[in-house]
Amino acid sequence: MRIDYNEVERSSGNTLPFRGVYIFLILTGIALFVAWLPDIISSLINKRPLALIETYTTEVTYVLDMGIIAPLSFICLFLLRQRKGMGIVLLEMLLTLCIIIGIMLPIQTLFQMKAGIELPLPALITKLASFCLLALFAIYFKVKSTRNISNRKEDRFIKSQVSMSKI
Repeated sequence: MRIDYNEVERSSGNTLPFRGVYIFLILTGIALFVAWLPDIISSLINKRPLALIETYTTEVTYVLDMGIIAPLSFICLFLLRQRKGMGIVLLEMLLTLCIIIGIMLPIQTLFQMKAGIELPLPALITKLASFCLLALFAIYFKVKSTRNISNRKEDRFIKSQVSMSKI
């Protein structure tokens, strides 16, 4: 499968609220480090294993969030500032991922609580609340992005119909 990034650039237009998207991407990248880095640092300082290691998906989550998703959000920001099609594609993937995490995390937390697993209040705030808030913003930008692309397709369809009627 191949993506024509030039076509993505042409079809995305400039009606997407880029300033808000930039802020979202910066907050996403920072939030991933803020959510996980304190756990790692305190564990290293105290020379103890991670506190939630038995009840949380910590190691995999650390690698995915801080090693892949956070850097990807900053790469996406860089590409969007240059209005590159690859930036739009990455943005769509990151928005979808944030939405899925925002849906999954509260459900996961409910199941953990139902199983009798105690999650400290700071963990709930830094992990659950921040990711759910990011998911709400992701939904907003996903709707805006989808409308933007749909409107551009309709505009191109209308222009092609007008040019066909001239023939």
